Amino acid sequence: MSFSSRLKKLREERNVSQKQVAESTGVSDVMISMYEQGKKKPSISKLEDLATYFGVTTDYLLGNKSSVNELETVFPEGVKVLRRASKELTPEAKDQMIKLMRAFLEK
Repeated sequence: MSFSSRLKKLREERNVSQKQVAESTGVSDVMISMYEQGKKKPSISKLEDLATYFGVTTDYLLGNKSSVNELETVFPEGVKVLRRASKELTPEAKDQMIKLMRAFLEK
């Protein structure tokens, strides 16, 4: 499967619009459309941003792997939140988040 097909498939599976993907990855919705149509290819940096957004590897997006990580398949929103938290939260806030998740699981 090509990059353009994989990108469109991931977006549709996650039920997000081109505009939502664009806003989260720092490109225009027109560019996302062009990626999906195979008219343009992303830079390495944008490819990494797209992979992070969808919780997959760049290899998967490029068609070099046939499946995504199981956790990313069964819990995509959770993985997306954790990836964002890992980038944006302070170390103290990350510790608090982990404590909350452990407490929730122990109930």
